[in-house]
Amino acid sequence: MGYAVVCVTAAKANTTGGTFADSLSAQGSDSLSIAVTNGKVECINMWGIDSDSVAELEVISTRPESTHDQLHGIRFEIASLLPGGAAAVAGHNLLGDQGGFACYGGDTLALTVTSTAADDVVVSYQLAYDDLPGADGASYATWDQVKALRKSTVGINSQAQASGTPGAYGTARALNADDARLHAGSWYALLGWTVQTAVTSVTLTGPDWSGQRIGGPAGVETLDHTSWFADQSVRHGNKPLVPCFQALNAGSINVQVVDGEASTTPKIDFLLYELTNRPGF
Repeated sequence: MGYAVVCVTAAKANTTGGTFADSLSAQGSDSLSIAVTNGKVECINMWGIDSDSVAELEVISTRPESTHDQLHGIRFEIASLLPGGAAAVAGHNLLGDQGGFACYGGDTLALTVTSTAADDVVVSYQLAYDDLPGADGASYATWDQVKALRKSTVGINSQAQASGTPGAYGTARALNADDARLHAGSWYALLGWTVQTAVTSVTLTGPDWSGQRIGGPAGVETLDHTSWFADQSVRHGNKPLVPCFQALNAGSINVQVVDGEASTTPKIDFLLYELTNRPGF
């Protein structure tokens, strides 16, 4: 077992509408269940969107130490019409960097929303596991470690796009499919990204993170995410939250985009540091 960060997306397209009338479902291979572990698990970030109108989200765990009660748990407002208007916002911050909540192994989160009929609601969040089964050897570094190991800086383009179904992950696209300039044999740290068109979430899966999904927001409110993972490391007490990978694995690293609108094409540029060696070795 080992340290890991897991990004989860839950969504509902074409909601029924009404007071907490719709439950969000995990997308792709994601799961709303917390992996069974004796280590600490914390939800450290959350962001989301209602594609057409305002909404309210509630997150409920079975554990009162996590989300307080079974009535409404933690409630979040989604003000989707600001800024930019419907279909242009892509995502709002719901959980600030200093406002996480504890999760417990074997528990399952329930996400329900109050919305207007026919809305599309998408919510993504990050879980930090101190000891995730199967995550031995996953490569994460602190921002201080990454800075000390920097050899060069590069931006790599990806043409991954969102699904034709709002809230679903788009087709997986290899990290090196559109820009194959990484140096074979080198280690890289992924700091963040820039996009031309806002989307709710940019995610990646790969062998250097034990197959777990990592990711972050790319909405109008979070367009300054060039150093998303580095910022998370600093804000959470220099935790190892910067994902690192071996360039030889780039073809096995898949980029997937999710959005509250169909077929969004963000045109992503990932910002990477080439490292002198693998962090910790």
